[in-house]
Amino acid sequence: MARSSEAPASAAASGQASRSTLFVASPLLLLILVDAVGFAMLTPLLASALAEGSGAAIQVGLSPTQRPLVYGIGTGIYPIMTFVGAPILGQLSDRLGRKTILLVCAVGIVASYITISAAFALGSVALLMVGRFVGGATAASQAVSLAALVDASPPRHKDFWLSMGLLCSSSGFVLGPALSGFLSDAEIMPWFSLLTPLYVTALVAAINVLMLAWLFHDRGRRVAAAAPFTLLSGVRSFVSAFSRPGALRDVSWVFLLQELAWGAYFYFIPVFLLDRYSASGRVASYFMSVMGVGFCLSFAVAMPLLTKFFSTRAITFWSLVATAALIAVSALAPSMSVQWVVILPISVATAVSYGALIILFTDTATEETKGEVMGITAAINSLSFGSISVLGGGLEELAAGSPIFVALALMTLSALVFGLQILRSSTQRGA
Repeated sequence: MARSSEAPASAAASGQASRSTLFVASPLLLLILVDAVGFAMLTPLLASALAEGSGAAIQVGLSPTQRPLVYGIGTGIYPIMTFVGAPILGQLSDRLGRKTILLVCAVGIVASYITISAAFALGSVALLMVGRFVGGATAASQAVSLAALVDASPPRHKDFWLSMGLLCSSSGFVLGPALSGFLSDAEIMPWFSLLTPLYVTALVAAINVLMLAWLFHDRGRRVAAAAPFTLLSGVRSFVSAFSRPGALRDVSWVFLLQELAWGAYFYFIPVFLLDRYSASGRVASYFMSVMGVGFCLSFAVAMPLLTKFFSTRAITFWSLVATAALIAVSALAPSMSVQWVVILPISVATAVSYGALIILFTDTATEETKGEVMGITAAINSLSFGSISVLGGGLEELAAGSPIFVALALMTLSALVFGLQILRSSTQRGA
């Protein structure tokens, strides 16, 4: 009889724990989603606002050669500030608690989109840069939220909640551009404009701040300061990837080239569509949304299947080759119809190469250096996207469409470098 009474009690306790985790997780998952939606939304939105003939206040007074530069700096300043700020906020979350830093991140999102809304309304490039600066400096929400999910979930459910967090992030890359195209289209509602998606994002982010303050409570253990903080944390992670010969340096070079290539394509494909095919801002937004669908398909379907049948090195090499070939088709496409055909396979192939490279990074790490190695990947990602965006803005100013061809060259180079590394490794084993 005792055992029969213990089973319902155990089930009830398990159900209560699950409800408690969901209660805590809901604001964290929303924060990850809002952050991803905002990031993915602003790329086509800013490209549309700065396009010739858009009528947006932000482009008034800018010459045709200045607009690409403003776009490049406006998109690039966010990942550059993430490169500086995210490592510091991540460390602070360990020492001061997750809730404090998550509230900083959430308030930063609200402040960022209010400032960017004001920039669009007033036509102020300076306010645009301030908004992007603030958003990037507080953009540690995904990493800290995932850490908080691990803190809040029972060990047996950890993988599930991490997967939910990554699903929210991937979904944001679908919803962000789609909402941008829908909410900015005056043909759907006469009061819709380029400002509407920004207002909605700021409102949802403000609600998220209240949810975090009310629903979320720290469950992780705070740690003592192990080292002084420095603004050079990201730089140190970046430099450490290339400072020592070996597998880590090899995969870091390939990852750097791949991320530079994808950053150039991701940021400048909407500009390319607007210039080359006279596509509308709504079309460019929906195009980016399809790209997000490709990311989801890659992580949910393609990667699990490929890893069952092929080695990680084979997946990496052929996905890099496929991405380069597909970008070549995109760069030379004679019509918008061809772009629609290739965007889904491009995004799937790119996401597969990214996932495979991350696996190769983890293969270089020991149990004690996993955190350091993942910090290196974040540093390379942020610095690559930020630097190529600014550089791409300058190149677009000189020759329209040139960033897409730069993306093609860099992706091809990443495949060649990785192929040579495989050949060298095979030769060394044979010797």
